[in-house]
Amino acid sequence: MENSIDIIGKHIVFKISGADKFLSLKSRLVIPLEHVVSVSTEKAKWRRSTWELRVGGSNIPFVVKDGRYLSKGKFYFYVMHDPDKCITVNLDNELYSAVIFQVSNKEAAAKRILAKMKGS
Repeated sequence: MENSIDIIGKHIVFKISGADKFLSLKSRLVIPLEHVVSVSTEKAKWRRSTWELRVGGSNIPFVVKDGRYLSKGKFYFYVMHDPDKCITVNLDNELYSAVIFQVSNKEAAAKRILAKMKGS
């Protein structure tokens, strides 16, 4: 089973599966759509700055990055093995400034989120 993004009502549900549940210390994240600022399908970066602190989760550099990280005073949540397959959802009024989440089809996931944000 792969990680997935569902939109249920006015919320985005990031479903974490397999080993990523254990590595990220979570099975899902639920975020209100109104807190989404932007969505990007650009290649994710392994590090946001030279100084980054893993607060809960796992990290094997360039293999897996799962869980909560603190960088430049902001929290980020990752479920990432391949940066090319990740979607970045930038947030406001949430614990996390962004969720960087690997899915099988990042373009389709981004289109679904953006369509819901526009009210479609």
